Amino acid sequence: MGTLQSRLARYDEEHELLQRLTIPEEDRAKYTSAKWSGEYRWFRSSNIICLEKVRRLKANMSDDGAEVVPLP
Repeated sequence: MGTLQSRLARYDEEHELLQRLTIPEEDRAKYTSAKWSGEYRWFRSSNIICLEKVRRLKANMSDDGAEVVPLP
C-alpha cells in the first residue's frame, strides 16, 4: 500500500542491482546503436519517470490506492 511515489521508490530500491548492471538510458547512445526492444531500462535523471514502470505500478493498484497484486 502507499502512494505511487512511495511505490516508485520501493521499485527502484528493489532493482538496484539491475541499475548497476544496465547502462542508463541517457548514456545508451554512447555505447550501443541498438534500439530499445522492451527490456529493462532506467533513467539516471531524477526528473524523468519511466512510463512503462508507472503503468505497471498503477495496474497493481485499485481505485482507492490499495495494492491489488504485490510487486515481483
